[in-house]
Amino acid sequence: MRVRRVLLHVLAICVAVLTPVLLTHDWAGAQPVPYGTVLVAGADWAGASAALGDLNVYGNGDGNEDTAQTYGLRYECVELAQRWASLRFGAPPIWPVAYAYQMWDVGPRLRTPWQQLPNGGAVAPQFGDLVIFGATPGSPAGHVAVVAGVGSDHVDVVEQNWALSSPTGHARLPLDGTTMQPRLGMPVIGWLRAAVAPTGLKGSDGPGGFALDGFGGVHPWGSAAPLAQPVGWPGWDIARGVAVQEGAAGGYVLDGWGGVHNFGKAPVVQASAYWPGWDIARAIALRPDGVSGYVLDGWGGIHPFGGAPVVTPTAYWPRWDIARSITLRADGVSGYVLDGWGGVHPFGGAPILQTTTYWPGWDIARGLALRPDGGGGWVVDGWNGVHTFGVAPIASSTGYFPGQDIARGIVALDPGGGYTITAWGRVREFGDAPPVSLSASFDDALARGVG
Repeated sequence: MRVRRVLLHVLAICVAVLTPVLLTHDWAGAQPVPYGTVLVAGADWAGASAALGDLNVYGNGDGNEDTAQTYGLRYECVELAQRWASLRFGAPPIWPVAYAYQMWDVGPRLRTPWQQLPNGGAVAPQFGDLVIFGATPGSPAGHVAVVAGVGSDHVDVVEQNWALSSPTGHARLPLDGTTMQPRLGMPVIGWLRAAVAPTGLKGSDGPGGFALDGFGGVHPWGSAAPLAQPVGWPGWDIARGVAVQEGAAGGYVLDGWGGVHNFGKAPVVQASAYWPGWDIARAIALRPDGVSGYVLDGWGGIHPFGGAPVVTPTAYWPRWDIARSITLRADGVSGYVLDGWGGVHPFGGAPILQTTTYWPGWDIARGLALRPDGGGGWVVDGWNGVHTFGVAPIASSTGYFPGQDIARGIVALDPGGGYTITAWGRVREFGDAPPVSLSASFDDALARGVG
């Protein structure tokens, strides 16, 4: 095992796995792909982040052609991980490690720290995490891979220097809840997650917020930074809504039973309604104070949390799960409820607003967002069509999918537009809102809301 030092920085390596199982795939006469071959293009896995720099995944030839460069030894597994961490999150281009498995201990101590999330712990992997494999006698350097996507039962990774005779640069690994099994005998220690905002967004005052997945994970988009999240339900699709505090410092996740769970800097709050075993909670809205608000149930009931005053809905459908979304006006006690047919119903003294679309008998409305002045807003339908109500400009979305029930939520940015989220986590601008970068996308239709 060799270690090279350049400018006093340790350049880490990750030796291709040398287990008997792997060698069964290295048939006689097999030749490695040429050194520096692009195995996966950056745009094919990193999305908008590919514009930050070279995020291609490269072949490492026969493993004996390493050359030192900005992010370590080309094209070891650590080199890709450091390149991603530096370009995306501003981490040092070279970490003070000699081997891949040592990244686990070093990550939290960097000037741009990374959070340790142990394998089998409370939090599942998400896009952008670094999966760290432990050392074994067959691979004393361990291994590191970058998470490119997550599904309900798998994690997709991109990687360098794995299986030199037949490298692909990517792999789909099984996931059971929050547990990843050993890979060819190599244990998964856990995954590192950046505790800072992505490069180019940190310190920005541009738009940003959080996307919610069905397991309760909150994923920053735009200028929002990753936040601590004490609660999640890996493998259980039970999260139903997300509400974000002003400035994206924190917020609340709603579960289907009516539980309200804080994340980031938001304090713990007390809910006034809870239905254990009954998936009937549908949406959540936060008042201007950032610590109280309302939960909407599927029948149209509106339930305060965090000390919010009681309000009375003007529309209620007992024993009919048809209410879909709720939004509040600036006074924090009045607003609107959306039903599945597209009806917009005032409560708390809000004025009646005229809608431009209605689908009687068709449960296709998915979310509503109010303009800051409260005089109107937008409804998103399942095909990601955006429709005005009240006084609001007509605002087309960047993606429309006729025949596909794909939209999962909507949020207003300013009087002229905002963002929708589609089932696989894509945040799409509408109206005059600018495009934003993402921190997560899902292989399965797991998105449940946006805030």
